Order: sequence, then structure tokens, then C-alpha cells
Amino acid sequence: MTTTLRDRRRRQTQQDISTAALALFEERGVAGCTADDIAAAAGVSSRTFFRYAVTKERAALLAHVEIEDAFEAGVAALRPTEPLLPQLEALWIEVMRLHENGRSPAGRQFRTLHRLLRAEPSLRAAAVAVDDERRAGFTAVLAEITGAAPSDPTPRVLVEVTAAVARAAFDRWAEAMDDPATYGEPDLVTLYEEAVTAFRTMTAR
Repeated sequence: MTTTLRDRRRRQTQQDISTAALALFEERGVAGCTADDIAAAAGVSSRTFFRYAVTKERAALLAHVEIEDAFEAGVAALRPTEPLLPQLEALWIEVMRLHENGRSPAGRQFRTLHRLLRAEPSLRAAAVAVDDERRAGFTAVLAEITGAAPSDPTPRVLVEVTAAVARAAFDRWAEAMDDPATYGEPDLVTLYEEAVTAFRTMTAR
């Protein structure tokens, strides 16, 4: 797929807004800045800001463009005639590798966001809503890919289960990274594989 100049600019603007929001929230707290402050820090107009994020909290929750691209490419490559669960697990592993254990830009963004979520109730509430929307969107995509009937629960179950296992791994990783004296340096992919194993063990009983 060819990326146009317009696409590249959109992606960069999205990333600039998210980066600015996270930096300001770390510096001032969510209550200490406005959407206009974030727009100014990102070098965009308020009008442009609101094309990407309807609230200042959602600005910090914009997906990192590298992760967004990898996930979209992985979804486009799904093979509906083959079991989807292992394909989705492989997709999550690819996404987690891109975090490079917090060393890549995407990994640093996630760690910053995770710290803020623990301290900022309004950001946590926005994150819950965003996660709900993303899962609903992904469920609709899977239903379309597989041709599932509206009454078929399979796409929703696949999305909810794989997202929950991934979230457990991300949470364990972020907590361990914030406490290296106790946990050392954890590996995100390994933690995800452990979570997948735990899930399979429970469902096999």
C-alpha cells in the first residue's frame, strides 16, 4: 500500500498531538493544561487538534502511528479460512515487539501513558471509553472478514479474549519496569507468551 504525502502528514500530526499531550500531562497534570495548550505545543491549530481528538484526554490516547500501522497491516493479512485465534496471538506478539521493552518511541509512549493512567482518574475514564470503541471496531472488522452473522458471538469473543490476555501482559510488564529492583528487566513478549499459556491452561480444564 502506497503512503501518500497527505497520509504522512496526518500521521505526523497525530503523533505530534499525542506526544505533546503526554508531555504536558506529565509536567502539569491533566487538570493543569487545556486542549489549546496541547495544540500550541504540537504546533497545530485548535481546529486541527479537534479533528484528531475530541477531548484533551483523548489526545494522550491516540495510538502510536507505528503500532497503528502494524495492527492494521496484521488485520488486513488475516486468513479467515484458518483458525483466527493463533493469528491474533501472532499479531499481538508483533505489536509487542515494536515496543522494544520500552526502548522504542512506541514503548516509551506506552510507559508514560501507563504511569499517567495510575495518577489521573479522568484519563483512566477516557481510556476505558477508547478501549471499548476500539474493541467494538475490531469486532466489526472481524465479523466482516469472516462473514459472521450478527448473532454469531465468535468475533466478539475472539476480540475480548485476546485483548484481555494482551492487557494482562502489558500491565505486568509496566509494573515490573517501574520496579526493576524486584523484577529485573522483564521481556514483554515473554510475559505475553506466559499469559497465553495461562489462558490455554485454564480453558483446557
